[in-house]
Amino acid sequence: MARTYASVNEAWRELRNARNRAHEENYRTPQAHHGYDPDQPRVPKGHSDGGQWTDTGGGENTSEISSDATPDNEWRPGSRYAQTRGRGSVPVRIGNRWFEAEGGQAVRLAAAQARQHNAIARVRELEPNWRPKPSAHETVEGLIRTYEGEARQAETRLAELASVGVCPGPFAAGSIPARGPERNFTTLERAGVNRFGYETGCHTCGTNDPGTRSGNFILDHQPPNALNRLSRDQRLFPHCLTCSLRQGGWISNRGSSR
Repeated sequence: MARTYASVNEAWRELRNARNRAHEENYRTPQAHHGYDPDQPRVPKGHSDGGQWTDTGGGENTSEISSDATPDNEWRPGSRYAQTRGRGSVPVRIGNRWFEAEGGQAVRLAAAQARQHNAIARVRELEPNWRPKPSAHETVEGLIRTYEGEARQAETRLAELASVGVCPGPFAAGSIPARGPERNFTTLERAGVNRFGYETGCHTCGTNDPGTRSGNFILDHQPPNALNRLSRDQRLFPHCLTCSLRQGGWISNRGSSR
């Protein structure tokens, strides 16, 4: 399939966004040492940034995707871009070797990397030390499969966390904004959450029976207060008593109070 100018430029944007998200995650993990390192790899000759030092990587693997396309230097018809390699190709470092990701492969690589970073970032909001199981790769296709596999691991972990109520569950069909982490709920807030609970059920298990003596659903902060380390805006979801107790037990067993 012939690649278009728009698809190649979109690949550049996806790559930049994914790399930016990866660097934002670095503060949660130990930083690499600084200073001269004779073993630090360089970008190979023939690239626009050839000879420059490259990062050793702070993500789940040591692969690097390098692009000199910027918002002011996107590939356009007739432009003399990356003269020493094919149009639309992306240099990728795997270990100490460099490969070229061409056209559609570059788009798939960008999409896989963005999916991996997004999924892992969502898990680490709840479990900062979570890591996917490492896997080896020696080619660009292998790197794509690695990203896809790590994304699936993160998405599976998110589903597990949803099953214990520490993120919006599979039945989360309606919610209202929380005024803050406090639990001094108003009559209108309780009525709003009850309406969703009676219509669509507990956001974790789907039951329409709140299980409480009052007949009210429990207003559940998402993300939970104890796990909202980034102080994100919260929403209130309907929770049944059973799922609320399970959520509290999961959080307590990990050293946090609800």
